[in-house]
Amino acid sequence: MYDKNMEDVNTFDVKKALLLPLNSKKELFIQDRRGFKKPDWGFFGGGIEEGEAPLEAVIRETQEELTLNLQESDLIYLGTSITAWDGVHIIRYLYLYLTEQVEFDVREGKGGHWLSFDEVRKRLEDPDRFDEIVDRIRQREV
Repeated sequence: MYDKNMEDVNTFDVKKALLLPLNSKKELFIQDRRGFKKPDWGFFGGGIEEGEAPLEAVIRETQEELTLNLQESDLIYLGTSITAWDGVHIIRYLYLYLTEQVEFDVREGKGGHWLSFDEVRKRLEDPDRFDEIVDRIRQREV
């Protein structure tokens, strides 16, 4: 599977591919990780393995964490979010998944919750980065 962003992956210390399930009510399904790992709230997905493309990683991570068998055609690429914390450079590849599925088989943490953009923003540790993500979602509305 070819991913045009593969060449970008190797220039960062931490590389993640994240899924953003979105329903027609404009709610995102986010992970409740309180008591499981930090940060307490976040998106589903995870680390990109050696030699793995971001698209491959988000599909694999989605299968592992939500038992969903997604295909490339199920996803809308939203671009990357880049941050640096204590000298660690992090790149997150973001994939939007439009769905009306109400419940998921969440395999990590305390589960997940459908929340409005405002509710998600209140829970995330980096609300400014989330505002940028919301702007990208709104630009891609279908």
